[in-house]
Amino acid sequence: MSLIKMAKESIDIGIVVKDLDVAEKFYGGILGLPIVREVEITADKASRAGCASGRFQFKAFQAGEVQLKVVQADSNPPAGGGIVDASTGYRYLTFTVESVQEAHDALAAAGVKMMGEVTEVVPGRFIIFFQDPDGNMLECVGPR
Repeated sequence: MSLIKMAKESIDIGIVVKDLDVAEKFYGGILGLPIVREVEITADKASRAGCASGRFQFKAFQAGEVQLKVVQADSNPPAGGGIVDASTGYRYLTFTVESVQEAHDALAAAGVKMMGEVTEVVPGRFIIFFQDPDGNMLECVGPR
């Protein structure tokens, strides 16, 4: 028996950034994800919920069935993350795309920091990794 009863087929993901406006240009402008809502969480509500010590705001971008909640906290937390073997915890988001090579070329042309080259990981399945403006790692996977 499941302890939680899912109300939809996907989960939402929150990613913390330094500058919400810069992140909006990246996720909305470069990646082309539409904003579906904007929310401010007061310090009181954040404290009561146990999710933050102060106020924060986020913009939710629609990425297929998933909403990517891009969050800026007033407390200006330090950068985290890193490559897969840097530490435990969340490391990257994956976008399944029609063509990894086309995604790579478009992202590189837009000035996005690419972390490596298009790589075939199993026959017919390719990946690329790149970074958002805060250094958060993102992946595209699909056919070449």
